[in-house]
Amino acid sequence: MSQDNHYTFGDNDLAAQRLRLLADAFEPSTRALLARVGPLGGGRAIDLGCGPGYTTELVRDVLAPAETIGIDKSARLVAMARARARGDVQFVAHDVTALPFPVPPADVVYVRFLLTHLSAPAAAIAAWSDALCDGGRLVLEETASMRSPHAVFQRYYAIVEEMQAHYGQVMYIGNALDALSAGAGLAIVHATTAALSLPAPLMARIHAMNIRTWKSDPFIRTTHDASAIDAIEDGLDRVARGDESAPPVACGMRQIVATR
Repeated sequence: MSQDNHYTFGDNDLAAQRLRLLADAFEPSTRALLARVGPLGGGRAIDLGCGPGYTTELVRDVLAPAETIGIDKSARLVAMARARARGDVQFVAHDVTALPFPVPPADVVYVRFLLTHLSAPAAAIAAWSDALCDGGRLVLEETASMRSPHAVFQRYYAIVEEMQAHYGQVMYIGNALDALSAGAGLAIVHATTAALSLPAPLMARIHAMNIRTWKSDPFIRTTHDASAIDAIEDGLDRVARGDESAPPVACGMRQIVATR
């Protein structure tokens, strides 16, 4: 199975910087989730959509498998991951929706912020379950909600949701994780929605980086006035710099551990 997916968030240097900030923001909640799964004390763990490898290293550190492998479609991001990796982490450039993977089955397959960018999430989960060893676990984290009373954040989230819907994707795919996992024949052994309070300056910086990546997307250019997008970017930059205050962003992260 391979999907033709439109990824608007880029794999350039700016995108890599954003992924570093994103990894910092969500590290505590991911670490707590992985701690429920491991340590493995051996076996193999795969990090799908690994990007520059920050989550892969976290998977290695918490799960302590004998082998840790990050897989990402972007050869550019995989090269970055290899260049900065420490320890015995491997990275493979491969379409995460195309099976079989060029690695053996895993005891744990970890996925964060990936299903939201896929147009056929049910097919992806069903395929990923085939990458598990017998008794292996699929660990999923996806956004179920992002809320802020600040107007510039609200406008940003509305546009991202609209853009993703245009490309057949679901911004808040976290709300569907339970049904998608069950539909793939997986048994859910842990499910929760982590309530996260994320610093507004950090999230504003991440979102402004996103805008600089996708503001030239054909959908955005044909459906939104450039000055309106620039105004959102400027507003986020003001919050990121501390020139304007904003309350923390309330994020609901749906976390699922399922086994085949």
